[in-house]
Amino acid sequence: MTEATGKGNCMSANINSFKNLPVLILIGGFCCVPVLSAQEQSDQATSDDRHIKRLGEVSTDEWDMDLALPKAAPVANTDNGSFSLPDQQQNRELQQLLSKLAADPENTRTLAQLDNLLSDVLRQTNEMMVPGSFEQAQQMLQLVQTINPEFQGLNAGYRRIKVLRNANELLISGNAAFRQQKYAGAGRDNALYFYRQTLRKDPANESAKQGIEKVQQALVNTAMETARDLDFDQAEEWLQEAALVQNNQDMVESARAELLDYRQQRALDLQQAAIEAMNSGKFTLADFNIIDLIAMGGQQSMVDSLRIRLKEARVYGGFEPGQVINDDFLGSDNQAPTIIVVAAGSFLMGSDDRSGGVNDSERPRHRVTIEQGFGMGIREVSVAQFRSFIEATGYRTAAERSGKSNIYHESLGRLTPREGITWEHTYSGRKAKPNMPVLHVNIYDAQAYVEWLANGTGKKYRLPSEAEYEFVARAGGNSTYWWGEGSPDEVVENLTGERDHSPGKRQWSTSFKKYGDGHWGPAPVGSVGEGKMEHPMGVQDIAGNVSEWTEDCWHQNYMKAPVDGSAWINPGCDRRVVRGGYWASAPAQSRAAFRISAKPDTYGPVVGFRVARDL
Repeated sequence: MTEATGKGNCMSANINSFKNLPVLILIGGFCCVPVLSAQEQSDQATSDDRHIKRLGEVSTDEWDMDLALPKAAPVANTDNGSFSLPDQQQNRELQQLLSKLAADPENTRTLAQLDNLLSDVLRQTNEMMVPGSFEQAQQMLQLVQTINPEFQGLNAGYRRIKVLRNANELLISGNAAFRQQKYAGAGRDNALYFYRQTLRKDPANESAKQGIEKVQQALVNTAMETARDLDFDQAEEWLQEAALVQNNQDMVESARAELLDYRQQRALDLQQAAIEAMNSGKFTLADFNIIDLIAMGGQQSMVDSLRIRLKEARVYGGFEPGQVINDDFLGSDNQAPTIIVVAAGSFLMGSDDRSGGVNDSERPRHRVTIEQGFGMGIREVSVAQFRSFIEATGYRTAAERSGKSNIYHESLGRLTPREGITWEHTYSGRKAKPNMPVLHVNIYDAQAYVEWLANGTGKKYRLPSEAEYEFVARAGGNSTYWWGEGSPDEVVENLTGERDHSPGKRQWSTSFKKYGDGHWGPAPVGSVGEGKMEHPMGVQDIAGNVSEWTEDCWHQNYMKAPVDGSAWINPGCDRRVVRGGYWASAPAQSRAAFRISAKPDTYGPVVGFRVARDL
């Protein structure tokens, strides 16, 4: 009966191959279903009775097997192509194996080959999950399940894909938070939290590991950006947070070392910028640089040093007392007269009854405090220096315009007018050598010269104030002359000395006793007094050689005079102040306190000038 119907053969195969139940379900789709169909066509009248009878005669196992057949049949399509793998070679192998098993379900070799193929498919499925190809991996798991629902590793694959899907969702959330620059924090909405949760689900997830690395790098970058804004305390806090991201501290330590180097270099840059600002007289800018340095923190020693220096710079313009300055012109070869930095200080201006030769114009004696250092010309302006001004500007002095000036007449022993005398001539009317002090200039000529200096150098050149002149003439002290009292013990300046004689053997009626410097008229600038006794402030010819114009207007006395060393100027004043002795001055006229009233348009053989400069 079995051979005649074929049905018994099918049932027998199912009963004997119980251990290969999942595979045989598929095979039923390839061999049993056609046979059962033929049976129904040949014996329709009795098929139901016989089928019920066989079911009643079989064992419990056979009953279970029969129950399984109708369930498996719809899943296992007779078309081999319904089971498809992405890899074409594997797919062909699968179809071949299924076809063989359809013909020979008991073939152990074919069954083993199918097991190996499915194992390889599961391995590939696991590999697909890593980059996130979950849909394809899911399809392959379902294929394996369809072929053999109890295949070893299938359930693990489903669990793994579930975990990795969840891990991938966490990773996506982490990447989104990272793009929003929510790198880390105590909450659950930052990239670091999501990356760590991803690794809890999938410890081998390289993307999450790289994400954590990116979070640490982002925190380090934020620290460096903060440092560039000079907020180094906040930068250190960012680094501390970066250190908590992962155990590997190489990135943080490298950043901390870089931050330290940057901080030190930045401090040096700010220090240099502050110094340059001070030297340029930009004290507010220097203040800002020091404030930035304070904001950095940890630079207190440097800050203290700069504050002291800035205080001095405000007084000395970035220079030091006694420093010699030679300012070049911008865009030309000209150079301003050499000046020296005079230290700020305080002194008593004017005279009292002890100084001798006192007149009311030198009273009341009052204290003057010069808080700002200034530059004073070391020597009087020379003929050569004044010539550079004339040639550069085409300026014509008052003597040139009038065509005459006074000269010293040797045979007469007095001053007399002479035609054609200008700044190019000496006190006696001879052609002046380049190193002689310029004479025959009034205050307007002198002011035109210092204005030319200021425009050419960009520095604040001017004439000295009367108070500055006396401060230097006293060398900051209270003695009558800068060298002390009475006649100097050695040659210090071109003064009217008892031992000096004119070319005609004339002598001074009033002179410094036992003194001689070898000059009757003016001496070349800076040529006298190069011995042991030098002016403490570094100037020359301040008490003799030629008298000098100052910036001040003339006032009969010092009532209401400025006490800060500034020039006392009244607009439109008709008389100006001349300071310092000249080549024929009596000792009383060489005193530091002595002052002369002169009309501003006065010029002649006894008055020249020197320059001053704001620092």
